Amino acid sequence: MKKFISQISIGIICVLLGFMITYQFKMISKQNSASTSDTNKNTPEIITENEQLKKSKVEMQKKIDDLDTKTKEYETAAGGKDTESELLNKELVETRILTGDTDVKGEGMTIYITPKSSIFGSNSDDQKINDTDLVHIVNELNAADAEAISINDIRLTSRSGIRNAGNAIIINDERISYSKRITIKAIGKSDILESAISFPGAIPQTLSQTCDITMEKSNKVVITKSNRAYKFEFAKPIEKK
Repeated sequence: MKKFISQISIGIICVLLGFMITYQFKMISKQNSASTSDTNKNTPEIITENEQLKKSKVEMQKKIDDLDTKTKEYETAAGGKDTESELLNKELVETRILTGDTDVKGEGMTIYITPKSSIFGSNSDDQKINDTDLVHIVNELNAADAEAISINDIRLTSRSGIRNAGNAIIINDERISYSKRITIKAIGKSDILESAISFPGAIPQTLSQTCDITMEKSNKVVITKSNRAYKFEFAKPIEKK
């Protein structure tokens, strides 16, 4: 019993470490994004600050990698030979996948959405991909039992948001261009995913008219982990009496 309790404690430490490293990385990324948006001012102060933030981000990424290695060591220690430890370790791994806290790979498919060039020479910055288009495709993939999804290597989780904002689309507080190619990756049974996306109506008609859409199946789709931190202030577990 004492051994099982110690394994649970190690599991909790693993989860807390994951939250800490993702929170730290998110704060650095936000600062870096804010600085990048002001680079057009091209002042010496902005340039110097930008370089410092880039250096800090590199150093923070190294710390994240080191902590992630330690976390995996704790998980390996938690996965002992007894049944309870193995179940605990399995739940920890599945929880990290569900929250996007770990890199994953496996069978799946990749969807490429490339805005068409206008033959009339209109503004190339015209919005040809909308947030609703991406939400619709993601919903279709989820309905086809996709186990992990990313858009331009931004990992989607249950708390991800996709919305238009000015001259970009915002996903997990990161900006992507709606006038350049967008890549959607999904891990799951590739035949089922392909059938779901190929079904009439799965791709919005307006999107098909303004963009070239191609798909490819693969047994080695790689989706990187999310750098978004999770904090629960209002949702609390219900204690069973």
